[in-house]
Amino acid sequence: MLQVNGIHTYYGDSYILQGVTLRVNAGEVVCLLGRNGAGKTTTLRSIIGFTPPRTGTIFFNARDITHLPSDRIARAGIGLVPQGRRIFPDLTVRENLMLAARRTNGKGWDLSAVYQQMPRLSEREKHRGDELSGGEQQMVAIGRALMSNPELLLMDEPTEGLAPLIVHEIARLLLELKAKKQSILLVEQNLTMALRVADRVYVMNKGRIVFEGTPNSLRDNPEVEKQYLGI
Repeated sequence: MLQVNGIHTYYGDSYILQGVTLRVNAGEVVCLLGRNGAGKTTTLRSIIGFTPPRTGTIFFNARDITHLPSDRIARAGIGLVPQGRRIFPDLTVRENLMLAARRTNGKGWDLSAVYQQMPRLSEREKHRGDELSGGEQQMVAIGRALMSNPELLLMDEPTEGLAPLIVHEIARLLLELKAKKQSILLVEQNLTMALRVADRVYVMNKGRIVFEGTPNSLRDNPEVEKQYLGI
């Protein structure tokens, strides 16, 4: 579904991604791991079009999206749960969700399906974004992305700064999305949760992929965990 081929991405003169190659197959959950500053978020930004790579290519469903505007990439079927949630504080839960709604002809994700999956959002439907807890805001961010009915969901550290109970709830949600064969590329610092939900993992260091394998192969490689994940 997604093929990233040797991309090199810069912020001005800062050379961030140095030949990143990865793939996500249909129905697969792939996790991108690494310390802060390794290039994980920049990889997602390159895919969604916020920071296009200078060289290299990105294909989505066999279509070259490398230099498409972000709105066209989103319409092509890629959804984003950004780092820091970034919901609209002055809009209600319902309004935040409906902003991303895409017609599904009664199938897929709509308001009812999101509320069924995350009942807390239904209870808080009329509350504004700035009246929600951090965990509730994260649920809105995930629900908003699902409302676009993406073929591929990019998630940037969805458990960052959240209480253990909320982390557990997000892990449950990710496992249910996995059971529905939702394709996901997940950036995550919580290694335990990441290895629980992922089919495959990539480890990044200094803008490069330094490991690719299954969760079990990473568990069996303590040197990679120690050197690149600080475990």
